[in-house]
Amino acid sequence: MNIGIYFGGGLPDACAGGGFTFQQGLLVELLKTEHKHNFCIFCNNCIRQSDNPKIKFIELSKYVTCKNSGFFKKIIFKIFRVFEKWHVTKNFGSHLNKTALENKIELMWFMTPAYQKVDIPYFYTVWDLQHRFQSYFPEVSVSGSSYEQREQYYQKIIPMASYVITGNEQGKMDISKFYSVPDFRIKTIPMPTSPFALRQEFIDENIVNKLKIKKSFIFYPAQFWPHKNHITVLRAAKLLKEKFELDFDIVFTGADKGNLQYIKEKTVELGLSQNIHFLGFVSIETLVQLYKNAFALVFASFFGPDNIPPLEAFGLGCSVISSNFAGAKEQMRDAALYFEPGDEFELAAQIKKLYDNQVLRAELISNGRKIAEECSCENYLKKINELIDEFSKIRRCWSSDEPYVHL
Repeated sequence: MNIGIYFGGGLPDACAGGGFTFQQGLLVELLKTEHKHNFCIFCNNCIRQSDNPKIKFIELSKYVTCKNSGFFKKIIFKIFRVFEKWHVTKNFGSHLNKTALENKIELMWFMTPAYQKVDIPYFYTVWDLQHRFQSYFPEVSVSGSSYEQREQYYQKIIPMASYVITGNEQGKMDISKFYSVPDFRIKTIPMPTSPFALRQEFIDENIVNKLKIKKSFIFYPAQFWPHKNHITVLRAAKLLKEKFELDFDIVFTGADKGNLQYIKEKTVELGLSQNIHFLGFVSIETLVQLYKNAFALVFASFFGPDNIPPLEAFGLGCSVISSNFAGAKEQMRDAALYFEPGDEFELAAQIKKLYDNQVLRAELISNGRKIAEECSCENYLKKINELIDEFSKIRRCWSSDEPYVHL
């Protein structure tokens, strides 16, 4: 079969957030794997070649070819993307559809929730539906993609998908509940571990010292959305100092999505200015060493049903304390300690428990490594290929040479 894979924007950037990490890991694995199907990777601003004869890249924005300065070209490209987003939202038409039909694509896989209208069967990936569960967070209701925009988007896309792909049974229940998709069309494939977390590379031990982190520290890589719940981590740090006399530093990495200033103000208000490190985006090399040197990853998000940072921590030998978001225990099983996301007292108690019990910490690290290896990008793509093989028995029922016309 001829399979299309759609990347929402350009190719993934190694220094971007979890969504890009997800795409990058799968892209690397896809390029090095032998395939019986042909794959066309559709993206914007992604001019490149593949050494794999079964894979080719197709540029969707060839008409953005400004020869002026890089800055001007970026402005033009952004205008194109804004127009494209408006066009898809209003008219549900797409340049992708025309290009896919020209290349005789029989099945499209939307690797991320980014979508353009296509007149061929497609697999659609759903990461979360938290706007339905926790609409009080502003990033899913009043800014970014509003509740109404998300609903307009998902109500058209999800029910029409040939298969909907999600990370676990919690995600499957959510999709079935809100969009009435039959169970057999919702496929669960666990979120993959970032490949860098399974490699033994980036061994510059001086990275952490250069960041002037001198104490034992707790690590939390998360962009500054309100739902990431940095505030509970701060409050737990204050409790650890006052109640247990444990003076941890806290390292935050990630971009500002509108909440960074508030968290910085709360840091000062809580008297933690000397303990908190705001590092912004960091290189993968730095990220690896932060995981390896941290006392623990504290993952405080309110949103599930699964997340990437705990898997990265598992792969790199970092113990995990996670909020008990819906789906957390299904994803992390016996490899993490849990706390209710709004309860800084419980979080502080779990950190103290881990500090006092090195045997428990070693057990969590060992259990986590097994999960990280089980959830490799290689295994994720194997399951995708199994779904393609399964669906090929349906897709062979009509021609791929010409669009189907009802008579």
